[in-house]
Amino acid sequence: MIRKSVTLSLQEKIDKVRVRRGYGLSLSTPTFVPKSIKNISLKKFNIQGNLSGEKKLINLAKKYLFYHWKVKKNNQIDLLITSGAKAGLYCIFKVIADKFKQKNFGVVNPNWPTYVDLIKISGAKSFFFNTILKNNYEINLNSLEKFIKKKKLRILIISSPNNPSGKINESKAIERLINICKKNKCYLVIDESFSSHIFNEKIKGLCMNYQGEYLILVNSFSKNFHLQGLRLGAILAPKKLIEEFTNVHIAINGAPNYLAQNLIINNNESLLKTEDIKKKMNLVTSFLSSKRVEYYKPDGSFYLFPKILNTKKFRNLSNKKGLFYLNGKYFGGKIYSSHYRFCFEKKKSELKKIIYLMNKYSIY
Repeated sequence: MIRKSVTLSLQEKIDKVRVRRGYGLSLSTPTFVPKSIKNISLKKFNIQGNLSGEKKLINLAKKYLFYHWKVKKNNQIDLLITSGAKAGLYCIFKVIADKFKQKNFGVVNPNWPTYVDLIKISGAKSFFFNTILKNNYEINLNSLEKFIKKKKLRILIISSPNNPSGKINESKAIERLINICKKNKCYLVIDESFSSHIFNEKIKGLCMNYQGEYLILVNSFSKNFHLQGLRLGAILAPKKLIEEFTNVHIAINGAPNYLAQNLIINNNESLLKTEDIKKKMNLVTSFLSSKRVEYYKPDGSFYLFPKILNTKKFRNLSNKKGLFYLNGKYFGGKIYSSHYRFCFEKKKSELKKIIYLMNKYSIY
């Protein structure tokens, strides 16, 4: 049986608390300032559109989502627009699982909990490779290669920027990881769903060459444009695989939403204009530092993954004061149970209220 989404479960809990108490705040999930978009036409409402996505949106995906990957013109690489990153990941997992008798997939922790659920429903089995705060969530590539060989992995998935730690793997590490996976005939899936939200200037301008038949990239318009409800993602992968991913995607979703695609095509510049997320991140890290809380300062994403000084006290005081969060165990098991996900992509007023309550009642 597939578990209920931990993030949606948290939101339902907060909604019930709001009815009872009048307010409830989430430490772990984003909230966005509503956007008003004028001149939306429904003339083409009944048009299904291109099964692989509209050409203009595919070009925008190259420009805004996969901008740091150089693809040679003669390279047999293609791009598929999907109904969100979740749908894209399911298509990838299902296609690769169906190719092999041994369906062992590796996940680098801490991880987005949905990976595990999608791997399960694709008929594969999850194996986990841990990274830790003490080592700044660096991947020990020698140990990882041994892990790939020992578990006979067919897929290794990492998120970069990582959800929940905010860690970005530098280009040299990624290039070596690509070669390790290619050598072991293991598909490397890199989830880059927060690629527009990068704070580390050393990493921001780096470009890499797309290489190898075993590299698959996933990204999200929804995350990068702050439009989760539109459910639009993208996959960049070898052309032969894209054809197979497309067949699965059509079977479960049909063509990607035509109206949602055109909303971004026609308004992409205005939709990208958001409140400075880096300032909000600095607001939170300054607070955590003042309380001597251990954390990794994010290279990107919406999230931090701080340690909890006293887990029992933190849980009891947070709930008592109307603050709710996702414990680190959901992002990779007991090894992360002394962490929690802190989302700083919120309205500043809400973020300041959270910090005020945490400070006033010593919730840290």
